Amino acid sequence: MTRVFNHIKNRAWVFLIVLLVLSILAYSLILLPREIPFLKTLSVLARYNATRFLPVTAILLIAALSIKDQRLSTIATALVFFPLFSLALNGLWAGAYSENYVLAGLVPRSDAFGFYGGAISLMENGVQISIAQRRPLYGGFLAFILWISGGNLQIALAIMVFLTAAVCFFSVLAVKNTFNSAAAVLYFFVLFFFIRRFIGVTMSENMGFLLGTTAFTCFLITLKIFIHNPKKSRSIFLFSTFLFSLSQAARPGAVIILPLLILFAGWLWRDKRKFAWKLMVITTIVVIAGFMVNTIVFKITSPDSASQISNLGYGVYGLAVGGKGWEQIFTDHPEINLLETGIRNQRIFEIILQEITTHPENLIKGLIIQFKILFSFQPTNSLFSFVYTNNNMFNYGLISLFFILSICGITAAVAQRKKPIGAFILLLTLGFLLSLPLAPAYQTQYMRVYASSIFLLGLLPAFGFSSLLKFLPEKIRGLVIFNKLDLDGSLTPAVAFSIFLLIFVVSGPLAVKFLSPSEIPSPEGCPGNQSEVVLKYYPGSGINILRNSPDIMTWVPMITQLDYKGSIHNICCDDEIIYFENIPAPNVLYPAVNLLDGMLMHMIVDGSLLPTGKNLLHICGRIEDVHGERSDCGFLYPKTIRIVQ
Repeated sequence: MTRVFNHIKNRAWVFLIVLLVLSILAYSLILLPREIPFLKTLSVLARYNATRFLPVTAILLIAALSIKDQRLSTIATALVFFPLFSLALNGLWAGAYSENYVLAGLVPRSDAFGFYGGAISLMENGVQISIAQRRPLYGGFLAFILWISGGNLQIALAIMVFLTAAVCFFSVLAVKNTFNSAAAVLYFFVLFFFIRRFIGVTMSENMGFLLGTTAFTCFLITLKIFIHNPKKSRSIFLFSTFLFSLSQAARPGAVIILPLLILFAGWLWRDKRKFAWKLMVITTIVVIAGFMVNTIVFKITSPDSASQISNLGYGVYGLAVGGKGWEQIFTDHPEINLLETGIRNQRIFEIILQEITTHPENLIKGLIIQFKILFSFQPTNSLFSFVYTNNNMFNYGLISLFFILSICGITAAVAQRKKPIGAFILLLTLGFLLSLPLAPAYQTQYMRVYASSIFLLGLLPAFGFSSLLKFLPEKIRGLVIFNKLDLDGSLTPAVAFSIFLLIFVVSGPLAVKFLSPSEIPSPEGCPGNQSEVVLKYYPGSGINILRNSPDIMTWVPMITQLDYKGSIHNICCDDEIIYFENIPAPNVLYPAVNLLDGMLMHMIVDGSLLPTGKNLLHICGRIEDVHGERSDCGFLYPKTIRIVQ
């Protein structure tokens, strides 16, 4: 056994293959069993609990990260790491929980339904629709993952979560190599507690998180390489900058970091105290290129008449009028809903400018309100609101720790401002703070608008913790969990993974576009006053609500009616809750897109009427809204279903 392991250590490519295989196995095995109650309990804890999850996970991760042999440590960390993410996904599926953006663990609703519908439309019609047009990179990438999954939403989500786990894995290793194992564990918890709300949910925060965290990982690698070879580190810095620019295009948040990165490039690679102007120009081009790629994907995958609508102005207006919500503009200026998209955006910013000019004190008041909320223990809108549990003592203790360590991190960065790592952390912090007026974080729950830069909220306490180690006795500082490691080849896979991820993010939507069907079936009409729908049916993308029986164990997509109703109150809006709660059993609830007009709807149908495999279906039936009135979208009740050849 020792000889085999030594062989693996001496051959880098063999090690990478073993690491990949073990990671996939460790991740996949959690998702396969259905009849193990203990596994279901662990899964629910991983997704919804922190008081029990955190201490056990901390011990396992510290033990794995602290193994002296780096390759053995990497494998051990992977064996701990990847099951954590599959457990969090399993927690949603095993209990078929309903959350604001997902019904019964699988069926997307609200904005998540818009992104899913946009992805399906790209697969079948060659164009993105609905809210997916705002985030074309995510809608297109989701379509690509669905396409390689054969349209099966469960498989697609499992792939997406695996990619998220891989991004976090490499990022934690980078923090470990930059600071130490204990700091890496602190960093991990911030990342995990944030992203687990979006695990298994088709929201664009997933794309922002993937690209932003990957960019940060590559930035850390840049700074490590810079110490030994400044010239060699330029290319990885430009690559990192492009990734971060792409992340801000995919899910805008801390956009002010981008111009600061240009200044950072000029400062870091300066020659004889002169800024590296040529590199600054190149970095500027790279930043612009990230947004250009997003625009190109939008132009290619969206209808000619589409406009990439931005809701940036809504949040800024709420801040400008004294710290109100993003929806305040619809109350104060309802007439903007009647304007065309381009004119509407222009008018919104005119209103904002007029408001700031006329009442500048309201903007100051809004900023004060925002900072009061962010730097508080508010359970939904503060900086660390995403770590909240039902245990208030645990909440205050953990969030206080994060705040204190973050302050220590900023203080240490100021003290080390002439060093690359200190200057970089100050750059990120300043860019984050200056972005808050443009993207007010207090107006959205759990900091989700900053998904692409959430790594900063993990970096600050990690750096603060590391800076405090010098005050510990030498014997304690000498422990392996507090040791700083030298750069080795363990981060090479992170760069390779980042390159492959970038290729798939950019080329995936284009591949789906050019491989999508070239024609839409011609309408055939339906009798009487029935509505006509043509949709693609993909098994594994809906739920089967069954009558209650002791012989049935809920596990998506099979759900007992009792479990289906158990958490339906977690979604928004009383009228929707009542409607979904009263769906009779047995029935299939399936998210669908009418390919004839791009309308989104939930199909409610007897499962025996559906084909066993994926097929294009022509349906005649009734479409109604949440109030039971006839509509073009909402809820579809088929009268007849025919397979379209």
